[in-house]
Amino acid sequence: MALIHLLDNETINKIAAGEVIESPKSIVKELVENSIDAGADEITVEIKNGGKSLIRISDNGKGIEKDQVESAFKRHCTSKISSSDDLNSLFTLGFRGEALASIAAVSKVEVITRTNEDIYGIKMTIDGGEITSKEDIGSPVGTTITVTDLFYNVPARKKFLKSDASESSSINEIVVSLALSKEYISFKYINNNNVAFRTPKTNNFINTISSLYEKDLYNSLIKIDYKSDVVSITGYTTNLNYYRGNRKQQIVFVNGRVIKHKRMSYFIEAAYYTLLPKNKYPACFLKIEIAPALVDVNVHPAKTEVRFQNEEMVLNEIKRAIYSALYSISIMKEVKKETLLHEPAKDINSSSIFDRSSDTTNSLDGLENKFSEEIENIKITEVGLPNKGINEKNIFEEAIFKEKDIHLMESPKSYDKFEFEQETFIKAEKDESKLPELSIIGIVMDTYIICENLEKTCMFMIDQHAAHERINYERFLNQYNAREILIQEIVPQVIDLSYDDYETAISNVEIFKYLGISIENFGNNAILINSIPTIFKDSILKDVFYSILDSLKEVTKSNLDFVLEKIIKEACVKSVKSGDKLHTSEVRALLNDLRMTDNPYTCPHGRPVIIKMTRYEIEKMFERIQG
Repeated sequence: MALIHLLDNETINKIAAGEVIESPKSIVKELVENSIDAGADEITVEIKNGGKSLIRISDNGKGIEKDQVESAFKRHCTSKISSSDDLNSLFTLGFRGEALASIAAVSKVEVITRTNEDIYGIKMTIDGGEITSKEDIGSPVGTTITVTDLFYNVPARKKFLKSDASESSSINEIVVSLALSKEYISFKYINNNNVAFRTPKTNNFINTISSLYEKDLYNSLIKIDYKSDVVSITGYTTNLNYYRGNRKQQIVFVNGRVIKHKRMSYFIEAAYYTLLPKNKYPACFLKIEIAPALVDVNVHPAKTEVRFQNEEMVLNEIKRAIYSALYSISIMKEVKKETLLHEPAKDINSSSIFDRSSDTTNSLDGLENKFSEEIENIKITEVGLPNKGINEKNIFEEAIFKEKDIHLMESPKSYDKFEFEQETFIKAEKDESKLPELSIIGIVMDTYIICENLEKTCMFMIDQHAAHERINYERFLNQYNAREILIQEIVPQVIDLSYDDYETAISNVEIFKYLGISIENFGNNAILINSIPTIFKDSILKDVFYSILDSLKEVTKSNLDFVLEKIIKEACVKSVKSGDKLHTSEVRALLNDLRMTDNPYTCPHGRPVIIKMTRYEIEKMFERIQG
């Protein structure tokens, strides 16, 4: 049996370094955060070969006192905190006192630093944790730390480093995030001797974003400015004209610290529920300010994970902040000439911040002016819509049921098992429609309704199927939110289930009832369904039941509102289809119903309902005007 013994310091340091220094990206993050804590307003980040051969961080901060340089590279030495009580009032990014010691343990390090009070700076070199030289040197105020030969003495770790391109990409992401976190700091990023980007010193967050991202993203930004008693949320999110195939452009800061929080992403996307296509994600840049005592940043050595004292409250406030910003403007999709003529069909997310030159001269003024235009209620004026000679019966009358067939479902009076939070879907009181006043021109391909505004400056195309999906969806959601779902009694139907499905169904009887489906235990792993929401009266009952059952298996009580995702897809069952021939009265009814919706812009699946083309863009396409 092996004897228990104390490990030597070299082994201890290498083990500790494995927790803090996972990759070159970790080194860049830790050193830049130290520069920020040192009060720098100019920081240069330089890497070579994905950070494997060189990482150099230079700043103009306050520097390190000569007699404290050695201590700075010892484990658990820090100037950020003095006791555990300070963890409840942290305003610095660093505090653990592990980063410099960990970096020095697995690489070769050179530090040059000088304070404002010193005439000369000091240069110190460290090799595998051992100081090899120390001397005075002329240098500017601030600190420069150069890291070379990463993991040269830990070959097992070096073997698992990714390719230069992959490591470089990870560093790119963290430098961009850090630059966004402090807009008042000028960042210069050099990759393999090429300047990748510079950011300006500015008091305006939007200027930093514009220096780092492409114009498509910049032009889609919507400002967020939200405050509650506990949390302040500012920043920007994107409208419906811009989305990505991943979440890499969802960047969140808590008290100036870059963080990763998986559940937060779900709540960000909840604000866009039904607005974007499936598996497409908005970009957003959120700055969250909260009392330090209400957030724990001492969760992981990398300090990118945090825990909130009241997580549900904070996450719901984030959802409200984005939702409020998103619905404060028109989010109608617009078609540009460049989209139709000059660009090949491609994903909107194909561009990279490093594929273009920086552009810091843009302004949000034009964007804000465009979105602040007064929008009048839609009024339908019939202009030469042909009578297709079909049945005069309005197909929308199918949604009107005889009184004897329906009744209002009463809300459970003593139901406190959980709370439904559906604020994202609450119908807001509004004085005017989100659509302009339109004249109907006609229908093309028995699918697209063509309209123009009364000023004849814009043309609008409306997808009749997507529009009716939206109408049916909101009709059901409004009933749901009011706890007054219209239900229809049916001939009782028995559904045989597996034991697992049966247990899920029986344990969630109240939830099914809340959604308008009345089920009873029929014994032998079977249930009996007596009623369904009227909106699903023409649907296949088993499909509706299983869609809800499967959703209940995937969610927890804390995000139970997402149970509606699959129910939403059923809202299109009775909808007008592409190719259905509509009569004049049906088109009029469709647009009148559309104007009453909260979101006339997208169907429940996130596809556009209405697309706008301005006279200017049309005339550019016909080359009647240049530019």
